[in-house]
Amino acid sequence: MQKIFGVDKLKFYLSEITTSVIYNDEKTKNEIIKSLKKESFLVIDTKTPNVNILVKDFLKSFKFNMQLIPYFNLENYLNKPYLEIPFEDQIFIKIISMIVNYKGNVVFDDVLTFLNETKKYSVLKYLKDNDIIYFNFTSDMEEVLFTKYLIVLSKDGVIIEGSTKSVLKEEKIIKHNGFNLPFVVDLSRQLVDYGILEKEYYSLEKLVSDLWK
Repeated sequence: MQKIFGVDKLKFYLSEITTSVIYNDEKTKNEIIKSLKKESFLVIDTKTPNVNILVKDFLKSFKFNMQLIPYFNLENYLNKPYLEIPFEDQIFIKIISMIVNYKGNVVFDDVLTFLNETKKYSVLKYLKDNDIIYFNFTSDMEEVLFTKYLIVLSKDGVIIEGSTKSVLKEEKIIKHNGFNLPFVVDLSRQLVDYGILEKEYYSLEKLVSDLWK
């Protein structure tokens, strides 16, 4: 079942599975996010609270389950002032503090791109383990590999959508609209063309592992 959101003349479809939405028009993206029903969606953006309290007190203010401290590797942050830790860590702590007790769908407004791979993975793993549906609006093509469904969006609406792997096969459409393929997909396709590989890859770790065999 799909949910439909009207944005002026644009009808935008969000699949009921984890979804990446790649965009090249900020206005259209913002209109879509504003149209989401607030009671069903938690929107997480790059704005961080302007409160200079200790990280442990910040987490407690969100009723964060402190037993999850080891899960997210937060031990070294607890006694540091929130506003004095690096911006990436502020974003990370904001995200996890908001999703741990939330039961609806989550929308990331081009925010995961600020996290390193380890932090990004821990956030998405938590969402998956707790059956939380999320939509990731992003301008970073590398992030599409974290989701099963992909929508490519421009100011004129949806360019193409479908399973992530099927959309990435439409290389000409993607590049015509100003996007590049994720690095590992582009690299593995070139290696297939040179006869070094027999298939394309969607994981850099898997690609490197197989090349060394």
